[in-house]
Amino acid sequence: MSDLRDHCQTRLDALKCLRSDYEAEWRDISRFAQPARSRFLASESNKGTRRRTRNNRLLDPHGIEAFRTLANGMTSGLTPSSSPWFTLRLADEDLNELPGVRGWLSDCEKAMYAFLARTNFYGAAKSGYAEMGLFGTEACVMAEHMTAGSVCHAMTAGEYWIGLSDALTPDTLVRECTMSARQLVQAFGGKAPDLVKQAYTGKRSDQSFTYYNLIEPNREYIPGRFGSKPWISAYWLPEDKAGRMMDVRGYNEQPFWAPRWGTIGGDTYGVSPGMEALPALRELQFHAKRLNEAVDKLVKPEMLVKQGIRVTGEPGATRSVPNLDQYAAMPAYQIPYQAVQAIEGKIEKIYQQIDSASFADLFNAITNMRGIQPRNIEEIASRNEEKLTQLGPVIDSVNGEKLHVAIDRTFGIMMRGGLLPPPPAALAEAGGAQINVEFVSILARMQRAVGAGQIERALGMAGNLAAAKPEVMDNVNTDEALREYYDRLGVPGRILRDETEVEQLRANRAKQEQAAQAAAMMPAVKDGADAAKLLSETDAGGRSALAAMMGG
Repeated sequence: MSDLRDHCQTRLDALKCLRSDYEAEWRDISRFAQPARSRFLASESNKGTRRRTRNNRLLDPHGIEAFRTLANGMTSGLTPSSSPWFTLRLADEDLNELPGVRGWLSDCEKAMYAFLARTNFYGAAKSGYAEMGLFGTEACVMAEHMTAGSVCHAMTAGEYWIGLSDALTPDTLVRECTMSARQLVQAFGGKAPDLVKQAYTGKRSDQSFTYYNLIEPNREYIPGRFGSKPWISAYWLPEDKAGRMMDVRGYNEQPFWAPRWGTIGGDTYGVSPGMEALPALRELQFHAKRLNEAVDKLVKPEMLVKQGIRVTGEPGATRSVPNLDQYAAMPAYQIPYQAVQAIEGKIEKIYQQIDSASFADLFNAITNMRGIQPRNIEEIASRNEEKLTQLGPVIDSVNGEKLHVAIDRTFGIMMRGGLLPPPPAALAEAGGAQINVEFVSILARMQRAVGAGQIERALGMAGNLAAAKPEVMDNVNTDEALREYYDRLGVPGRILRDETEVEQLRANRAKQEQAAQAAAMMPAVKDGADAAKLLSETDAGGRSALAAMMGG
C-alpha cells in the first residue's frame, strides 16, 4: 500500500509542475470575469471575505455577463435538458435493420434521458461549459450513487490536475477535496484515518480535512480477470503520517471527463476565450474607473474659494459670506463634457471586443441584429452558419472528450443497475454489437444540416429534370436519400420503419393492387365469354358464327 501512496504523491507532484504555468493567467481571469468561481482567489478558511474583496474591485460586470451568455448558449446548444441531444446506433449498419433494434435503441435513449434528468448532470454540464470558456479546461467526475443513481462532481480551476495519454487525451485526474470529519466518516467508514475518527468522536465533527483523489488507468488491469477493472481510483490524506490509503476503488469506464476548449500541440491544458479576452477585461476595469473619476470631477470639481469661505458641496445648502461676487468660488479646472463621451465610446468598443472573444455576440446574433425585426429566414440561417464556423472545432472537442465519456459512463451505470430494457432477440442471436453515439443537439444538427441542404438541392434538381424526362429518377435511390436525410436531421429511430418491414408492406401492397386489378377485369372477361358462347350457338350457313369469324 505504501508503494501506491508513493506513486500517487509522485504523480501529484509532477502534475503540479505542469499546471503551474497556467495558474497566474487563471488567477487574472477569475479576478476580472468570475471572482466567485476559481479557488485561487479564496481559501476555505476565509472564502467569503476574500471573495467579497475581489468583487468590490470590479467596476464593470460586462465580462461576467458575456461569459454567462457563453455558458448558457453552449448548454442550450449542446446538452439541453428539454430536447434530445444524442441518439444511439449500432456500429454495424446491417444490424440496425434487424427487427426491433431501432425500437430498442430508442427505448434505451429514453431511459438514459430520464436517468440524467434525475441527477445533477445538466447543472454540472453548464458549470463545465463556463469553466471551458473561462479557463480552457473543465473537469468533472461522475460517481455511482445508491439512491440518486449517479452524482457529478464538477470542479473549478485550482481544484484539480490532469495528465494526458499517448493519444494526447486526458486520462489522469487528481482532485483536491475538502470534507468535514463527519463527511469523511460517512464516505469512507472504517477506512477513514485515525485522526479523522478522533476529530469525529471528540466533538470536532465539523473540522475540515483536505484529501486527494487520483484516477488513472489501472496499470495492473488483466482483461477477463474477476475483480480487475481498467480504471483505478485512490484516496489519501496528506496529514496521515502513517502513509496509508483511505480507499482504493475501480471503475469499468472512464469515470471523469476533462475536455479542453482548444489545444496547441501537446499542451495539457486548453486555451480559452477567457485568455483571449483578458487584455480587454483588464482595460475595461481601467476605463470604468476613469469614467467614474471623470463624472465625479465634472459633477463635483475641485473648487478654489476665497479665504474665509467654506464650500461643502451639499445640494441646497445656504452659506452666509461677508462679500459676495461671482468669483467667491470657482472650479480649479473644468473637465470637458466630451471627455465622458469619449471614455464611454472606448468602453463600448471594449464591450464589443469582449463579446467577440467570448462568442457572446454569436449567441446573441439575432437579439443584436440592427434594423427592423424580425429578419428573414435567409439572414437568420446565414448567421447560424457563421456561428457554426466559429464553434465547429469546439463542438468536436466537447463531443469527443466530454459527451462521449459521459454517455458511456451513464450507459455502464444503468446496465449494471438493470435500468435498461433487454436487447431484442435478433440482436442477441447476432452476438451483440458495438453501440455508437450520434449527437443531435441544436449545434450538432446545424452542422449536419449542411449535408441535409445538399440532399434537398440534389433531389430538387432531379425532380425538375424528371418533369421533362421521367426516366432520370431511375438514378436516384429515394429510400436511401430519405434515410440519409432523416439521419442528418437527427430524427428519432422509431419514426423510420425497418427495411424488412418496408419490404413486407410493399409486397402486401403489390398483392392488393394485383387483386384489385383482377377484380376490375372480371366484368370484361365475363362479357367476352358470354359473347363467345352466343356466337358459337348461332347458325351461319351450316357452321357457327364464331367459326366463320375465325375462318374455320
